[in-house]
Amino acid sequence: VYTITAEAQPDGICTSHHLGTEQISSDNRAPCIATFTVRVSAIPAETAPRPDPVNPTGTIPTTLTDNEGVSYAVFTPADGGTFRGDDITVTAPAAAVPDRTVIGIAATVSDVRPDDPIPGSTMTVAGSYYDIRALAAAGDPPLPAFTLNEPATACLPFPQEFRADLSNVVVVQRQPTGNLTLLSTTIRSQAGELTTCGTLIKLPATIGVARLGLVPAAPAPAQSITPDTPDTGAAAPTYTLLLLTLLAGAILLTRIGRIRRMRAGLS
Repeated sequence: VYTITAEAQPDGICTSHHLGTEQISSDNRAPCIATFTVRVSAIPAETAPRPDPVNPTGTIPTTLTDNEGVSYAVFTPADGGTFRGDDITVTAPAAAVPDRTVIGIAATVSDVRPDDPIPGSTMTVAGSYYDIRALAAAGDPPLPAFTLNEPATACLPFPQEFRADLSNVVVVQRQPTGNLTLLSTTIRSQAGELTTCGTLIKLPATIGVARLGLVPAAPAPAQSITPDTPDTGAAAPTYTLLLLTLLAGAILLTRIGRIRRMRAGLS
């Protein structure tokens, strides 16, 4: 911490400098009341450069084949690698694979259908899901779990039906529960063709291209039908009131009829 104290008068020359608690210089010809504190962060110590990735000794194959005959591209510590499928590429940089190790990576069309239900999601998946797997040695089954040291990038074709909604298109990873996880996504254009790329670090993974959906609007409340109010502003007549009115009218007509008959008899 370096502290500078200066006097209040604009033309004064009083200064007092302190580095920590030690006073370096001072001039007390005028009262010094304004204090400024400058804090300087310590310069971090230089970190040792990371050593270059080291490939295993001996001949490194260019492909590996698992126990089901699926071919995997080989990824090495020094060079990384790229798997190229019909509609998908998977690329990993140098240092993604641990030193003195080679790994095979392959991507195949998944048995999971894009229209399979997605629990609690409004996203729409287009195209196919792809299963990305890692292989340790030829003839082995795919590894049940493998974590790269650096993220790999998987690129898939951009669905034509999503072209009008670029900002809501993402690469997703389907979990064993059926839920979808959003991956860091970029959309690339090359020679007029769009591809959708997502990064991942843990294998195996099932990925696809989805469009974010909107939360459906709440249904409108049911409207109640209210009978029209008469012009007088009174409440609308009910069925009971109408029945009573008709009954009173019938009684009145009966009495009028009796009176007329009585008058006819008297005459």
